[in-house]
Order: sequence, then C-alpha cells, then structure tokens
Amino acid sequence: MSKKNLRKEREIHRQQENREFILQAAEKVFVQKGYRLATVDDIADEAQYSKATLYRYFQSKSDIFFEIIYNSFEEIYHGIKKIQMSKSSTEKKLKELISFIVSAYHKKKNLSRILFMEKTAMKKFMKADADFQATHPDRHPEISPIVKSKLEQISAVIADILREGVEVGEFRDVDVQDASVVLGSLLRGFYFRGPIQDKKYNIQETTDLLHSFFLDGIKKQKNNKKGG
Repeated sequence: MSKKNLRKEREIHRQQENREFILQAAEKVFVQKGYRLATVDDIADEAQYSKATLYRYFQSKSDIFFEIIYNSFEEIYHGIKKIQMSKSSTEKKLKELISFIVSAYHKKKNLSRILFMEKTAMKKFMKADADFQATHPDRHPEISPIVKSKLEQISAVIADILREGVEVGEFRDVDVQDASVVLGSLLRGFYFRGPIQDKKYNIQETTDLLHSFFLDGIKKQKNNKKGG
C-alpha cells in the first residue's frame, strides 16, 4: 500500500473517531439538558471542539440527535443478528434477544424520553410533531425512511428467530410476522408505559417477565390426562 493510501486511510479513521466523539459528547448534553435547551455550543464545549469543527461533521443539532437515535437502532440490529447466528436453542435465542433489547432500552431510556416528550425532537425523527397524535388519533406519524428501514430489519430478525423455533418444533405454529409485531410492542410498551406503574424492574426481572408472558401467555393449560 502506498504512503498516499496510508495517509488517506488514517484520515478516514481520524474523521470517524471525531464523529463518534462528538456523538458521545452530544448524547451526554442531551441527557443533561434535554433536546430543546441543548445547544451546539454546549456540545462543542463538552467535546472540546470548536463549533466550526462540529459543523464540518454535522449540519445542525437536529442532525446530531437523529444520528444518535439511528445509531442506537443500528446497535440493536447488529446485536440481535449476532444472537440469531448463534448455535443456541431458539428459546434461548429468544430470551437473549429480549435481554439485549431491554438492556439497550435501559441504556438509552433518557434519550427515549426526550424523543417522545419533546416536540422539536420528535419533529426531526418523524414527519410530524408531537401534536399529530392529538389531531390524528387514528394515524401513526410517518417515520424517517432510513429509520423505518432499520426498524424493519430488526423486526425481520425477530421473525426469523421465531420462524426457526416453529420449524424445529420448539414453538407452536404461529404467524411469525404477527408474533414479531407483538413482541416488539411488548418491549416498547414496557419501557414507555408512562406513569401508570410505579414498580421498578431491573434488566433481569424485565427479561424474565416479558419472556415468560410472551412465550407461555397467561392461559392455564388443560390437563389432558385421564383422571387428571
């Protein structure tokens, strides 16, 4: 490899490191101040870069926030894809998947609150502001196509694990697409359930609870044995 190519490779690596460092600093600022009150100056101070340097990598505060959220979904996708490729039983894969996503939600729960509670943050992430649900209760606001694509990839991995379980006889025959939607809804709903439940759950308790209810349900199984 020529010296010129080596210099170019080092420069690309340096730029990638700079972007990641800015995103880490920005996430800290957003968690501390919220999206609306956080400024590019705050992010620059936290990252110890000039504003001019930040604008070399990102066009605006909203672009920085968007990339942080998108990267969170990207991490989830790669994490559960690795679980899918493991040699574990499908039931174990399912539990590991739930645990991984629960841990990711727990790690990013403050950012999630910002996303769903601050109008300006939601407007960047979705093609509507937070008033959309109030005026269109029967419709879901459109999500950015790039985020929608990543969420679809995550759902597809969940469906593939469920399909594998059906094929090997570990799970009953179900529509795996429907089941994937239900599991995704359970995971999101548990973390974004609002103030209706004061009880606190740690990651393991959450994993066990969601895994048990999704896998077994709450219907009492009938005893088919005679005299039972």
